[in-house]
Amino acid sequence: MAITGLIDFLCRSSTGRRPQPDNPAPAPDVATALRTIANFLLIALFAQLAFDSVQHFMYAVTLSSSGMLIVNGLILGLFLSRREAKTETASPALWLLGYAGTMLPLLMRPSAPPGRGLAGAIVELAGLAMLAAALLSLRRSFAIVPANHGLREGGFYRLVRHPVYLSELTLLLGVLIANPTPRNGLLWLIECGLQFSRALAEERHLAADPSYLAYCARVRCRFIPVLL
Repeated sequence: MAITGLIDFLCRSSTGRRPQPDNPAPAPDVATALRTIANFLLIALFAQLAFDSVQHFMYAVTLSSSGMLIVNGLILGLFLSRREAKTETASPALWLLGYAGTMLPLLMRPSAPPGRGLAGAIVELAGLAMLAAALLSLRRSFAIVPANHGLREGGFYRLVRHPVYLSELTLLLGVLIANPTPRNGLLWLIECGLQFSRALAEERHLAADPSYLAYCARVRCRFIPVLL
C-alpha cells in the first residue's frame, strides 16, 4: 500500500490539469511515464545533494557547510511536500530546460590554486541566505518545470518575481569567485541564460492565470528591484 502511494505521488498524473494551448500534451501513458522517471531522478538528485551536505558538514563545520546543509534539506523537503499543480507544462523542451538549469551547477569544480577565497565565501554565504529566504517564501509552490502550484506574493516575492533564480546565481557567483576557471565561468554564464529562460517560460505558463497577471503588474522586476 505504501509503495502504491509513493508511485501515485511520483506520477503526479495529469488528471485535472489543463495543458497549455501551444504545447499539446503527449498521450497520457507516455506523459505519466516521463513524469514518473523525471520525479525519481529529481528525488535521487536532491537526496544525494542533501547527503553530500551532511558529509561536508560533519567533515568541516563552517558557515558555508551549514548553509548548504540547510538549503539542500529545504529543497528536498519542499520538492517532496509541494502541492499538486493546477496546470503543468507538457513540453519536453521545457522539462529539459528545467532539468538543465537544476543540474548544470553540479559540473562546477574547485580550482587549483584557489581564487579569492574570502570574497567568494562572502558572496556564497549571501547567496545561501537569500536562497533560504526565497525558498521559505515559496514554500509548497516549489517546482522545477513551469507549473501553477498557487501564487506566492509574500517574502522576497514582494520585491522580485524570481528570487530563487537570483539567489542561486548569486550563490554560484561566489563559487566562481573562489574557483575562477574558464570552465566555471562558462558554466555560470550558461546558467544565467538557462535561469532567465526558465523565468520567461514560467511567466508564459502562468499568464493564463489573471491573478498572476495582476501580481506582475504590481511587481515589475524579475530579478533585481528597480533594475531588471
